[in-house]
Amino acid sequence: MPRFRNNDKGLALAPGLLFISLFIFGCGEQAERSRDAELCHAATTPITEIQGSGYRTPLLGSRQVVAGTVTRIVPDSGYYVEAPGESWPGKASRAVFIDHPAGSGILEAGQHVALIGEVAELGSQRDTMTALTGIERWTVCESSLPLPLTEARLPLDNRQREALEGMRLVFTQDLAVTDVYSRYRGEVTLSAGSPLRIPTEDTAPGEGARQAARSNRNNGIDARLADPATAPASVGSSYRLINGVLGHDGRDQILLMDAAEVGALVSPPPPEARQAGSLRVVNANLLNFFNGDGRGGGFPTERGAENPREFNQQQSRIRAALAELQPDLLAVQELENDGYGPHSAAQSLEALLEKAVEEDFAVVAVPAGRLGDDVISVGLFYRTSALTPVGPPRTLDSEQFRHLSRQPLAQLFREPSGDETVLVAVNHLKSKGGCPDDGPNANRDDGQGCWNRARTEAVSALLPWLQDLADEAGTDRVLVLGDMNAYRMEDPIRALREGGYRELVETLSGLPQYSYRHFGQAGTLDYAFASPALAESARQAFIWHINSDWPRNMDLPQPWLRMSDHDPVVVDLDFGAQP
Repeated sequence: MPRFRNNDKGLALAPGLLFISLFIFGCGEQAERSRDAELCHAATTPITEIQGSGYRTPLLGSRQVVAGTVTRIVPDSGYYVEAPGESWPGKASRAVFIDHPAGSGILEAGQHVALIGEVAELGSQRDTMTALTGIERWTVCESSLPLPLTEARLPLDNRQREALEGMRLVFTQDLAVTDVYSRYRGEVTLSAGSPLRIPTEDTAPGEGARQAARSNRNNGIDARLADPATAPASVGSSYRLINGVLGHDGRDQILLMDAAEVGALVSPPPPEARQAGSLRVVNANLLNFFNGDGRGGGFPTERGAENPREFNQQQSRIRAALAELQPDLLAVQELENDGYGPHSAAQSLEALLEKAVEEDFAVVAVPAGRLGDDVISVGLFYRTSALTPVGPPRTLDSEQFRHLSRQPLAQLFREPSGDETVLVAVNHLKSKGGCPDDGPNANRDDGQGCWNRARTEAVSALLPWLQDLADEAGTDRVLVLGDMNAYRMEDPIRALREGGYRELVETLSGLPQYSYRHFGQAGTLDYAFASPALAESARQAFIWHINSDWPRNMDLPQPWLRMSDHDPVVVDLDFGAQP
């Protein structure tokens, strides 16, 4: 019987057993190499057959032998293999993802592998990725092979993208950056030609908008940058000679870029200079300005900053933007609705304004102490040397503004040196989020999203209320500001036009315009509407693109960039007031 002995070098086999063990081990290693060689030369199922010509594999659940060149490693997950020798009919991909975390830490791009696994579909039900999982055997057959590369161009429809799934592509056209919302994670959305636009910004709701939406889907592609550490580029910048694997992130396809050249870069835009002798009005959605308990604590808040550091950063960017703009009147949305006391968000914003402009400001405070029951509200702040409020502030608490749209706030102002007055109303209509499944506010698939009926009814209630206030004040000069959560061709905006109001930005700066980006598509949600009499006093109106085009959670080249997710609207009025 063989004996083991223990010495200071650890366990050792008896000499006879050691020889036998080495012989057996050597035979085992040789057998392993033999099985590897057999796998490398085994008959394989073409990847195109595994992929099939549909959206899901026809071989689901079967075990298959596959061979191909490793093109992309996904750390701790797996890798993509492509069979460049297979004919590519353009209807079925010749690449597949290998769900093999162990192999992802060993293999390298350019190695030819053979493996056995089960065919599966990974990801959400809406968009899945064909893969091999449960890998029972694999081996490297060759190394240092050239990587396959297939030319591609946008637009690509869903079937064309499915036929390219997992393949390594090169785009032979310049692609523009159209979305940077996830740039801090190293991801952007690219588009053919120019950045994408919301269909109902330029096209009437209905079939035309649906066609534009399809065109947008075909002309855009999500991409993960080859070097996420590069300086952030804004929307409108471009890349060329892009190559990478058309992979999947578990939800949707994403181009995993290997390389690209940077084309044109867009620089931060300075604001337009104020028109001489005019009064500057700014409308800004603040992206949840919540100040905790107003004493440096009380974080995280119900909405907004998670901690004092985030709130200080938010304040710093807003202050820098306001210092550039130097407003006389500031209308805001998404202000914490906690009254007007010394520790309120309104008082924090007023103090911030005074530091930015270096003059005294006041907030328009409703007698009730809160503006409606929502956690956020609208607000009005004015430079006391430029404007004088006339009479009490007014709000509308009709049914249209009790549960969905926030209550509007209106105030009559007069210039200190004259008798001219202007009625200013700030608004924030119901967003397109939280869609009901049915009923009049469900998504009608016409491009306007859900809650369109609620927004339109809110405008229908707003218009006669404003007329009554203007008649009571004896003025025909009315300025309607706010985030309307409706794009330029949608029903609520049409209702405002039919009510006699002119949109000042398009009147004075022309079209196209935008103030917000939704999944990489630009459109206008933020407006300045004026009655005909007041429109004659407008000297300049523009949208300052400092937010929607720039990434969040990143260091940016100007301190006022990305103060919010909406771009501010700026109007210069000339009716005798001195700034």
